[in-house]
Amino acid sequence: MRYEPSNDQLREEFSDLSSESLILEKEVYAHFGLLFMKFGLVEHSMVNVLTFRGVGDALHARKIRSRDDWERTFDLSYENAKAMTFGSMTKRVLEIAEFRDIETHLKETKRLRDYFAHHFMREESRFFSTEDGCWFLLRKICAVRHAVIEVEELLQPRFASMCSRLKLPSISDEQLSSM
Repeated sequence: MRYEPSNDQLREEFSDLSSESLILEKEVYAHFGLLFMKFGLVEHSMVNVLTFRGVGDALHARKIRSRDDWERTFDLSYENAKAMTFGSMTKRVLEIAEFRDIETHLKETKRLRDYFAHHFMREESRFFSTEDGCWFLLRKICAVRHAVIEVEELLQPRFASMCSRLKLPSISDEQLSSM
């Protein structure tokens, strides 16, 4: 079911929206930025998937025989994944068996990201001029943010399954962050 927040739900989630000194236009920009941070998390999860897949493929091809080989392969896989566009990463991730069942979610996330990156500000600018319009935009952004968070949550167990299938060691969130 699609999440459609009310103004009250927005205020519950973000107490700043109840402030007496609230400037709604600024909040739209702030929430737009927060949404893009969530798109970035999905993007980085896909970078991790492709990085570890590259390492797993190299292990199975017996191209990794030393710690230096491991590090070199990891670094190269990471740089290759990072250089991809969101769309290219989505296509490559969907080639991996563990992720095929979330194809619709990933493609919708890409479509929404492209819309917000290239069209949102231009197409929705008419709503910035009224209080009701700003609340409408905040609700729209919030609904998309929740959908993107859901996709990020769908990626994590599939990543773990892929790593297990490739017989890669488990990696904690802290280890991923430090990399």
